[in-house]
Amino acid sequence: MTPFLPRLLALAGAAALALALGCGGREVPVRFAEQSALSSGAREAPVADPTVALTSDPPLPGEPAGAWTGLAADGGAPPTGGHAHAH
Repeated sequence: MTPFLPRLLALAGAAALALALGCGGREVPVRFAEQSALSSGAREAPVADPTVALTSDPPLPGEPAGAWTGLAADGGAPPTGGHAHAH
């Protein structure tokens, strides 16, 4: 064996041991709140159509925006002046 291989095996063993000891102590609740996304009784999240811009024409001024997010006349632009920065 090369001198590199024993070091690699020792490092992999130490990492596996650290993961096994550090990640195994959490408890999972038996029940989740009814409003929680993890609850079996929670409502399904709405599904947005990602192809709306490819499959339909945009609404004309004065028409309802429908699935076109951000085109509503009641404030489609965010209060930051139109710039959405990542936070």
